[in-house]
Amino acid sequence: MTPSTLRAVMAALRKPETGCPWDLKQDHQTLARYLREEAAEVLDALAAHRPGDAATEAHLCEELGDLWLQIAFHAQLAADRGAWDLHEVERAVVEKLVRRHPHVFAEVEVAGAEEVLSNWAAIKREEKGLAPESEPRLLEGIPASMSPMDEALEIGRRCAKVGFEWPDLEGVLDKVKEEVAELQAESDPVRVEEEFGDVLFSLMQWARKKGVDPDAALRRQMIRFKGRFESVEDDAQAAGGWDHRDLDQMETAWQAAKRKAKP
Repeated sequence: MTPSTLRAVMAALRKPETGCPWDLKQDHQTLARYLREEAAEVLDALAAHRPGDAATEAHLCEELGDLWLQIAFHAQLAADRGAWDLHEVERAVVEKLVRRHPHVFAEVEVAGAEEVLSNWAAIKREEKGLAPESEPRLLEGIPASMSPMDEALEIGRRCAKVGFEWPDLEGVLDKVKEEVAELQAESDPVRVEEEFGDVLFSLMQWARKKGVDPDAALRRQMIRFKGRFESVEDDAQAAGGWDHRDLDQMETAWQAAKRKAKP
């Protein structure tokens, strides 16, 4: 009988003697790369997603299923050794969400989203058994596995909470311009890298204050770039190959693709 749930499928794939040889060989560490890859593919699907568009809705649904599979796989590994299973994963996160949303599931009242975040942080510290007066360093506890882009945003968010922040968007943009000027003035390779990092970090903070998701923005830009470059490539192939196209001709094809893509 064919299993009808993901839990049942994973149990069958990991069943000794009759399961899949590849699945039986895996452990948490060998699966880590697939978890990263599937998470990245979900982010790509989100970048391309257009609400209500059937194709992108189906793509996002499929990629979320692939990510869910990775979670179920790790849970099955734990179940195989008698530690915990997917039910325990769900139970733990449900309890955490209920506990950290007393304004929804209890009698606590909040004035807005900022107070929700403040209460969340206080409840989280209480869960860890930390006294209110034993405040950690502001930038401690940022996960080491975070992407540099996400870590830059988190650093900015935490500093902003204590007032270490530009008063307005123009201030951040001025900082970006200042860092770009310093980058242009450098020639030493080490200093060039440092100044380039300063430019990127400042841009991340501008995006944070503006409410732009830099990861999504970059992913969408790359989707646009690849689509336009395909037109440039098609033009070159129609002319007999790249050797038959110079930069000006490629730029003309690029601009034509750009105009065509505009609504």
